Amino acid sequence: MRTYRTQLLSRISILCSIVFIALLAILHLIKNDVNPFWQPISEYALGKNGWVMRLAFFSMTIATGAATVVAFKLYKKSSGKIGSILLAISTIGFLLAGIYNTDPSTTANENMTTAGTIHSVGAGFSGMIVFASLFFFWQVYKNPIYRELRNPLAYATVLLWVSEVILIISMAIYLPKNDGNLGPEVLIGLQGRFMIICAAIWTVIFMKQTMRIKEI
Repeated sequence: MRTYRTQLLSRISILCSIVFIALLAILHLIKNDVNPFWQPISEYALGKNGWVMRLAFFSMTIATGAATVVAFKLYKKSSGKIGSILLAISTIGFLLAGIYNTDPSTTANENMTTAGTIHSVGAGFSGMIVFASLFFFWQVYKNPIYRELRNPLAYATVLLWVSEVILIISMAIYLPKNDGNLGPEVLIGLQGRFMIICAAIWTVIFMKQTMRIKEI
């Protein structure tokens, strides 16, 4: 059942998702040394004012962590449980990304540091939010009494998946041109930013819709 605790956690998740988007926008203004066309957002954590990017990652850690707790409480069918587990993995990913800094994007794969490797693993884990979105939508879709929740969640899920597909296609096109390494000619920075912003937007909508239900 929906409780004061789940309502509070939902609001915390929404707030932290918005904070993440705001901090990312600020970083584009104060970190002009990072080229958004090809350098990933992780590079904002390097050098001066890098703490702002780490704070952004921690904000998404709290956002997805709070959403995970709420999801485990309310989404109790098998699809919801799978979605909750995937969302928990995503939370771990954002946490690792915040703790461990990435290597500069021009670093060859074989020259990556331990911290950079862990950061990359975290980045991969954080992407599990994309798959989690499908399982949560499927549980809502299968419950006709929650028909009013479907459209907003469907729009957010489709947007998130579109952003992910665009990123994957872009990586498939550009990475082979540089032996699988990032570089100025690998123009996937904007696509990555679009995807992570869509993930934060999905979290906001997911929590806002979840706040409207008593039990799923």
